[in-house]
Amino acid sequence: MKLTRNILRGIAAIVLCLVTTAGCKKAADEKIIRVAYVSGPTELLHKAAGQFREYVAEQSGGKLRVKLYPSGQLGNEREIVEGLKLRSIDMVITGGAIIGWYAPEYGVLEAPFVWRDYDHVDAVWEGAIGEEIRAAMRTNAGIDMLHLWYRGPRYLTTTEKRIHHPDDLAGLKLRVPELEVYMKSWQTFGANVTPLPFNDMFMALKLGVVEGQENPLATIYGNNLHEVQKYIMETRHLIGFYILSTGPHFDKKFTQEEQDIILGAAQEATNWHNQELERSEAEYKIKLTEAGVEFVQVDRDAFISLAKERIPAQFAGTWKEGLYKAISETQTKETNP
Repeated sequence: MKLTRNILRGIAAIVLCLVTTAGCKKAADEKIIRVAYVSGPTELLHKAAGQFREYVAEQSGGKLRVKLYPSGQLGNEREIVEGLKLRSIDMVITGGAIIGWYAPEYGVLEAPFVWRDYDHVDAVWEGAIGEEIRAAMRTNAGIDMLHLWYRGPRYLTTTEKRIHHPDDLAGLKLRVPELEVYMKSWQTFGANVTPLPFNDMFMALKLGVVEGQENPLATIYGNNLHEVQKYIMETRHLIGFYILSTGPHFDKKFTQEEQDIILGAAQEATNWHNQELERSEAEYKIKLTEAGVEFVQVDRDAFISLAKERIPAQFAGTWKEGLYKAISETQTKETNP
């Protein structure tokens, strides 16, 4: 009996050893790809990041695993971009503001009314101007900007006042991001701008510290801004986008085969995200309307005229000379058959 027990214990030990060894080998073989962004789980971006995770797992046979860090878990956009340099993060999905931080001569990309539509954005991004910008970001910050994920246009919202024309903005206390291009642009349109961190905005709107803000519909709905805003003006003043980027250590951490899998999955996720945007925007508009928010038409021509006439002059010496005009005049396939 004692001999039998010893044999059984020996078999159990061998099995445990084999299982443990296999588990350790699996963990050793598996590489983690850390992807960080500040957008929350209700936004399309997060769903697309989930698609990216699935594509990578499938194409790598489980040897590569994507870990997602949404909602600013690893910091704000400046902090996660620094994480690329520190090797604590492998990929980031950020707003276009990072271009203004590290290559301010190209900060015009965040200027209101510079873009007509996403075909226009793509034409610039895929052309000589886009290559210039990507090269500048690689040189200045070690950031390799891979793909644009369409964010949806930005809309002006207010607590009590409908805005139809720039003249209606006179004296309006408007929250804007802490970026010079937003502050100067909305001052040009006539608003009394108040730069505030995003996390402070809801309470500032609720308490009347500010009377309006501007953001895409996904951000407005996802952060419950419709609870403290009554009107959404259809300014569509900035055709915004997110940027999927890697950092200076990406090609050192991953083999060429692994890079091919990751970059292929990134392209697939980009395609999925951008095809879903129109449906997602329509859904948000329905949800916001059902929540009691009123959409208001504006005189976009009046805003566009002011933007083209006055905004570029305010950034003379900062933006690359002639860039605003060059972007505005870039033709798409539809406008230049």
